[in-house]
Amino acid sequence: MQLKKDLFKVFNSNVINVIAGVINGFLVPEFLSIDQFASYKTFSLYIGYVGILHFGFNDGVYIKYGGKEESEIDIKRLKGEHKFLVYFQLAITIIAILLGLILYDPILIAFAAAILPMNIQSLYQFIYQALGKFSIYTKIVILSPNLMLFLNLFLIYVLKLDNYWPFILVNILSYFIVFIGLEIYFFKRYKGYKTEIDFRDILNNFKVGIFIMIGTLAGIVINSADRWFVKFTLTMNDFAYYTFAGSIVTIITSLISSVTMTFYPYLARRQDQDEVIIFKKYLLIVGVLASGSYFIFEFIVSTFIGKYIPSLKIIAILFASFPAVIIINALYVNLYKANKQERRYCFTAVAMSITLILLNIIGMLINNTTETIALMTTIIYFIWYFYSIRDYSYLKSGKTEIIYLIIFFLIYLVSINISHLFIAFILFYSVMLCITFILYKQEIKELVRGLLGRV
Repeated sequence: MQLKKDLFKVFNSNVINVIAGVINGFLVPEFLSIDQFASYKTFSLYIGYVGILHFGFNDGVYIKYGGKEESEIDIKRLKGEHKFLVYFQLAITIIAILLGLILYDPILIAFAAAILPMNIQSLYQFIYQALGKFSIYTKIVILSPNLMLFLNLFLIYVLKLDNYWPFILVNILSYFIVFIGLEIYFFKRYKGYKTEIDFRDILNNFKVGIFIMIGTLAGIVINSADRWFVKFTLTMNDFAYYTFAGSIVTIITSLISSVTMTFYPYLARRQDQDEVIIFKKYLLIVGVLASGSYFIFEFIVSTFIGKYIPSLKIIAILFASFPAVIIINALYVNLYKANKQERRYCFTAVAMSITLILLNIIGMLINNTTETIALMTTIIYFIWYFYSIRDYSYLKSGKTEIIYLIIFFLIYLVSINISHLFIAFILFYSVMLCITFILYKQEIKELVRGLLGRV
């Protein structure tokens, strides 16, 4: 099946990114002091909102080309859409830089500098992902993290600067290098085609994409609200510990995104309900087993970067959300998009973000700690997990799924509270692998058969 090939292709590229992410995720916080790292992660928090500044245009392009072959699209208009976005983002960049100068906010100026390269790179990712060009897509995915890794290693081991600004500048530089490379490739690939801007197409991209963008913004709020609450209600050290935990979560979610990215063009072309149900089971199993990687990170943090040991409780709580996170991002969100249910997705995402904010406020009033905020974040993912089933009744949670999740929570809770790390690791995986094989024996056999058939 082409989907499986694409999954493995993107997954393999994300393994490389995970390696780069692990090195970046541990070297930078180990090298910088806690307060410098907290300032650096403030910039990272800002950067998370760059994607909303195309105002849904990229999402509209993504929906427009989803499930199509490259031969089916009008290249002249594609080049026109690209040209429009470049000028549009240049205008947004200028406005953001002026705002940063007026407010005397250097981090806002740095944020503004990243707008153009990041959102054009996002456009390319969306185009090649929508068209199913995963060979190109995977190269784009690999470029930025690995270039950033090389530059960070240079800062740490050659320049040895204990200041967060060089690391911010390295981020921006890597975005621009990748941006320039992608521009050269794009114009070479479509050399000979004229550029045609159709403003009806442009407006339609905004019209379709704005609801996806609002939903994406709500998703960003869900992913970042916890850090904003920590930043404004707790100490700088708490913020550093929490954002470090968030960096570790990102390492695993980048692998999860390999599933997310490949599903959309498949679902846009065809939707076999039986296959979608099976994929949900696979995703659930992957999410459960991914949660156990917490023990690996506990070993790394405890052994090599002891000053962030206070982050371990936060990491443990957030890792429990992976079964819900992977199904929401890889399945539910892609189903909303593939079925052209942009408004429904927007409503759901906004409702979940508002619920999370309310949960955080309640948690803050009861016991304002980083662990409480992490718990509220994990809870909202499972609320969303069960809420979206109402839109796709054929994906409703059966007895087997509920039993599997209950056993997962119990074993995970017991395991993370065992002081001996090796015993905890063995207990979690031995029990969950056995339970997985008992409850999903047929699915495991089919998956193994598919993997062996690929070799």
